[in-house]
Amino acid sequence: MAQAAKQDLSARGAPRRLRGAELRLVGMPIGGIGCGQLYLGGDGRLWLWDVDNRTAPAAIHDLHFTRPQIPSSPFEHGFAVRIGEQPAKWLDARGFPDVAFTGRPPLAEVDYPGSEVRIRLRACSPFIPTEIDDSSYPAVFLDYAITNTSQSTVEVEVGGFLENPVCLGSRHTRPLRLSAEDFTTGSAAGVQFAAAEGSAGNPMRPDLLLEDWEKPDYTGWSVTGDAFGAGPVRTLDRPGYQGEAGAFGMRMVDSHASAPGTDAGARDSATGRLRSAPFRIERNYLRFRVSGGGFPGTCCLNVLVDGRIVGSATGSFSDRLADRVLYLGPWQGRDAVVEIVDDETGPWGHIGVDQLVLTDHASQQPLAELPDHGSAALAILGADQVRTCPAAASWNSPEDVLDPAPGPPGVDGISRRTAGTACASVTLQPGEQRTVRFVLAWFFPVPDREGLAFLEHSRELLRHCASRFADAKAVIAHLDGAQEHLLERTSSWIRTWYEDSTLPHWLLERVAANTTTLSTSTCYRFSDGRFYGWEGAYCCAGTCTHVWHYAHALAHLFPAVERDIRERVDLGIGFHAATGQLSMRGEADRTPAVDGQAGTILRIYREHQMSADPGWLPRVWPRTRRAAEYLIGSDAEPDGVLDGAQPNTQDATWFGRNSWLSGLYLAALRAAAAMASEVGDDGFGQRCRELADRGAEIVVRDLFNGEYFVHELDPAHPGSVNTNRGCFADQLLGQSWAAQLGLPRVLPEAETRSALRSIWRHNFVPRPLEYREHSPIDGGRIFYDDDVPALIMCTWPRGGGDEAGENWSTSYFNEAWHGIEYQVAAHLIAEGMLAEGLAIARSVHDRYDPLRRNPYNEIECGDHYARSMASFGVYTSLLGFEHHGPRGHLGFAPEITPENFAAAFTTAEGWGLYRQQRTGSERSSTVELRHGRLDLNTLALDTTSAEPRARLDGEEVPVIADPERPLLTFPDRITLIAGQTLRVQL
Repeated sequence: MAQAAKQDLSARGAPRRLRGAELRLVGMPIGGIGCGQLYLGGDGRLWLWDVDNRTAPAAIHDLHFTRPQIPSSPFEHGFAVRIGEQPAKWLDARGFPDVAFTGRPPLAEVDYPGSEVRIRLRACSPFIPTEIDDSSYPAVFLDYAITNTSQSTVEVEVGGFLENPVCLGSRHTRPLRLSAEDFTTGSAAGVQFAAAEGSAGNPMRPDLLLEDWEKPDYTGWSVTGDAFGAGPVRTLDRPGYQGEAGAFGMRMVDSHASAPGTDAGARDSATGRLRSAPFRIERNYLRFRVSGGGFPGTCCLNVLVDGRIVGSATGSFSDRLADRVLYLGPWQGRDAVVEIVDDETGPWGHIGVDQLVLTDHASQQPLAELPDHGSAALAILGADQVRTCPAAASWNSPEDVLDPAPGPPGVDGISRRTAGTACASVTLQPGEQRTVRFVLAWFFPVPDREGLAFLEHSRELLRHCASRFADAKAVIAHLDGAQEHLLERTSSWIRTWYEDSTLPHWLLERVAANTTTLSTSTCYRFSDGRFYGWEGAYCCAGTCTHVWHYAHALAHLFPAVERDIRERVDLGIGFHAATGQLSMRGEADRTPAVDGQAGTILRIYREHQMSADPGWLPRVWPRTRRAAEYLIGSDAEPDGVLDGAQPNTQDATWFGRNSWLSGLYLAALRAAAAMASEVGDDGFGQRCRELADRGAEIVVRDLFNGEYFVHELDPAHPGSVNTNRGCFADQLLGQSWAAQLGLPRVLPEAETRSALRSIWRHNFVPRPLEYREHSPIDGGRIFYDDDVPALIMCTWPRGGGDEAGENWSTSYFNEAWHGIEYQVAAHLIAEGMLAEGLAIARSVHDRYDPLRRNPYNEIECGDHYARSMASFGVYTSLLGFEHHGPRGHLGFAPEITPENFAAAFTTAEGWGLYRQQRTGSERSSTVELRHGRLDLNTLALDTTSAEPRARLDGEEVPVIADPERPLLTFPDRITLIAGQTLRVQL
């Protein structure tokens, strides 16, 4: 991979601007943190509306990597424009084929070029690092900046419409009435959408069994394709890997179990359809059970009346049947058919169905407790001429949106649709620019409590918005009053991160793309302030310690949130007082993970560093010490090397000595020693240091093969998963963590650099799919392409692949996990191997090229996978960043263009821009604080100075240089507040 390292990836470059085919798969998350998920598409349209807690649009494993999602929406919406006397046009690719997209998360800009008027959409939700509440609004600002480029005065009308999105799922399961009302509040004028109970005559007649499948053939059904076989399958004959079906009887429909083929892929590739004989709808509901993939339209059960689908349901990526009900009240007395569809050919391309019953007895949960019940609103802020229509008769054309004819204010929820509009007019003189500001807000306070049933107090869970607002209109009223404050600070962060930096644009965009994970269905904020995260969207519960400890972004952007997770969950809900063990997944799974245990101890030290409160560490120290003692208890001698069972993020329990897990243990000991020293627990600190020193000696002596670190097998556990003689990508994770925290070395520099070079040489594979064909390991998910390099998890340059164990998880060794790629890249940079580190990070960026897949969705076991937020560690490594809030310490040692460097930085209580010049005539460092505050005692730099001079806003402040290292001390502790600049001349 020498050629990849020779690329000039450190060049500043330019922001990526997408056009044409590059726009097709773009979906940038733009909502508030923990508020669900909403994408902005490449032409400005919104898609993947997962803000209302409906059945999860989950993708597990590599499904959306190999087959990226195509933009779609469960309801209609859009924006339109009319310029002067010209015909109205849609404000998207339909009306502007030359539209262009620039993504600078948390902001996206969409340009609509024109001969007379130029329009630019700027879309974002407020995002202000260190201010979590100001970054967690269930709302999006959509600013249309309109510039008159002609020589004449022109009038421009801009309008938006939104179909009522309330109770999107529930309207198919119970009678509802959809409604909308216009409103004004402050400078805002708009439309709010709601839903209420409808009136349905329900005589509670006895159930009618439509089909129970307890027969060997499909009598009464027509069959096409080969997926469904000759008849319903016996549940006992389903493949074992599908697990328990949960069927009522002995048989069911299962287009996987009945399909031809000997493996899961072949079975899922089969397609087919089942269609019932016509039947009369004589009850209000159809109740049934369904399993399989969640693919609306292509893998689903449909009810059709007169050839039109009036109800549809899918599985939710599970092979256990789940109850579903479809409301059919409006079609009582009509003839219908049921169609079971399997047109999917990829992973999870199958459907299971059991027991179809016509019934009047559908459970009726109170409306206010339905996850998809709430409100939504579309409004315009601060415009002079605003027109609203809460119920338009039609919205099929741009003219319908700009000149709506009124429709009925309330409609039946299942048989009718309704939409509201908001429009504004502006008159522009030649050269003048005006902005029409829309706000889209949502309020769906009840999360999917069933899907989160493993959490404490799950039956009372509410989203964070419920503690602040009453409905969507209240969100808009608040934003109307706070918009200037919020958007100015958001713009300041964007300017600091992108425009004022000297770092490469591609890198800034890639790191920021992963921070949008916080604004996806991976993450929640609840009304009690708790932050919760899946591993990936709806995949793998419990803010999992062994995945989330890789993810550095949240700790640097919103450090108070991570402190709360450590204290509330890891050292609270998930803490085992008797042993010090930390639950791997909080209350969701109370078993241990040795890497998660060590990683959480390291995170506690990081959270202390990213705090301004010197009292936080003493408060959590007793339990932190117990957590460290638990690790020491897993070290039988103890000698600083782990023995016995080592459960970990590879979804297996490893045995035998290895540098990955023991290295993390050593790093945790270093962190525990540092914390012990700070709280005055000197005896325990000394014990940890001695163990770490001893362990490092043993790991090098016994596990270093002269090139890299290997895994020593445990003869007492033959067949357990292991990397034996393989070169494992995570073998140096402990030292990588130590570099992030400024800890003493875990492993010696010479052996570390040798092992890093080996990982680079053996694991960074130029054609990974080709490598896979010849790998000694079978299987594995696909997170790479054939023509872009990837860092393979484990390679076998000295053989041993056939000895890697008998567990299914060995297939992981063929994979590339982006979070691990980023941590290796960050470590390479920290050890001075800049070109190699950048090349690995760039390879992930290239795999998410918009022509290949959505550049804003890095996938592992689920969409928007949390581990990818390890990319922020690449960023801090490039800065050579150091911070210790309680000590008032800040430090920078840039690894890239140090002669002329500038980059954003975050601290415990604020953020700003660091600049430095290192030329013959200029040696200066500047700390410009742009938000919050910063207490400063010491400043570490990359060069020494005999006579430094420091000025705070032009006023000289005392400063002392350390004669032995590049460290400056301010004897009179200084405090910077937003807007102040410290300049040091060296």
